[in-house]
Amino acid sequence: MAIKLNCWEFEKCGREPGGANITEYDVCPAAIESSANGINGGKNGGRLCWAIAGTLCNKKVKGTLAKEKFSCMNCDFFKLVNKEEYINTYEILTPIQLNEFLASRTKVVSR
Repeated sequence: MAIKLNCWEFEKCGREPGGANITEYDVCPAAIESSANGINGGKNGGRLCWAIAGTLCNKKVKGTLAKEKFSCMNCDFFKLVNKEEYINTYEILTPIQLNEFLASRTKVVSR
């Protein structure tokens, strides 16, 4: 089985805990979002970064604006995960929406 990279490994942004750029940019929310652990085979939110506000894209912190959608959809990492996981939906989620998504995912899995 191929190793699945997390966004910080693919992008080499240095925003993972202990990373080289946390002093300048802080730790990335995707790297510490433990409620998303395992989604798309990633560590924490590492393979769901487009759905987590505050991640870094082109050295700019991404927010929750709809215009960010196009930036993420054109991202090489998003395309890689999309290809590997056959993702057919895309949305930047607020923390509340992310929790609701994770709760609904757990219910489906536990049936």
